[in-house]
Amino acid sequence: MEPVALLLLILFGLFVCIQIGYQVLVLSRNLSYKEKEGTYREGVSVIICARNNRKGLSKHLESILNQSYPIFEVIVVNDGSTDGTKVLLEEWEKKFEKLRVVWLDIDEKYHRGKKFALTMGVKAAQYPILLMTDSDCQPASDQWISKMVAPFSDPQTEIVLGLGPYESKRNFLNWIIQLDTFHTVLLYSNFARFGKPYMGVGRNLAYRKDLFFRVKGFARHQHILSGDDDLFVNETANASNTVVCTDPEGMTISDAHNKFSNWVRQKLRHLTTSVHYKGPDQIRLLGYHVSIPMIYALFVVLLILNVDVYITLALFGVYFLTYSGILIGNMLKLNYRPYIAGFPFFHIFWLLMILFLGIRRPFWRSKPKAWI
Repeated sequence: MEPVALLLLILFGLFVCIQIGYQVLVLSRNLSYKEKEGTYREGVSVIICARNNRKGLSKHLESILNQSYPIFEVIVVNDGSTDGTKVLLEEWEKKFEKLRVVWLDIDEKYHRGKKFALTMGVKAAQYPILLMTDSDCQPASDQWISKMVAPFSDPQTEIVLGLGPYESKRNFLNWIIQLDTFHTVLLYSNFARFGKPYMGVGRNLAYRKDLFFRVKGFARHQHILSGDDDLFVNETANASNTVVCTDPEGMTISDAHNKFSNWVRQKLRHLTTSVHYKGPDQIRLLGYHVSIPMIYALFVVLLILNVDVYITLALFGVYFLTYSGILIGNMLKLNYRPYIAGFPFFHIFWLLMILFLGIRRPFWRSKPKAWI
């Protein structure tokens, strides 16, 4: 065998071993994990930050206010909305005893962003547990609060990472969004259960109020427009203080994007935020994301060069069967069963998206006045 061919085969085997290591050691954690039982009955403050989303609030807020949890309040931080949100909230504040509104005016000279709004909501909260969601999200059941805060019955728990899938629609864009969201959940839920939590989603995230003030809120990354959820979790989460809630009744369902361009902007924003993760987290994620396209690229090259075809096919077969089995198992576990049939097509699309976003990211800049 030629030295170059041997080197390519060795590299191929190395990347296959790396990826199988991720699958077996990390991404299989959900498959054997059992939700911890517990009951928490102290007060909970649900915080929603909103700017110009009257439609979302009128659609979803009532289901949050009607949760079957004994002691809670819902704080909506209205960050200078100009679309009629103010009128809606004034009416609902009179109607619902549990609703409290924090009113913020727009500062034209200084863009404060969502982190400022969220901080004002936290300061207004009167209960020790904070549960975050967005104005375009609806709880999957009236047990949402109960399920999300149950882990706080353990005094050691300070952060609960919830799931926030998007509403299901019958179109290609929604299919892509669902599978991409599943992949995000696959990574952060399993890594957290592996003892290496690195992010959460603001659509469904809970933590103790004293944790927020202990780390001075978003002080370490206040200069970054986004990251009120993943950067906060990346800074504060560890193996002993973080729990993942994957109970279907503890999920929130978000309104889905209708335009591909909006979804791409969201993905790029998340990628630009991820460069601020802790070094070890970036290395682990880089190893995962790089090893997959390298496996496919080397697989094609080795077949073209006709290098030990049987060994090449065997290595790829072991990788693909392991990856597919664990991925499908997670789909069943995380309530993504309807999308199992689309897995092979998504796998190809996801590889192409990695290349596209990787090329696009260096040239993308978020709008300085965008409210994220």
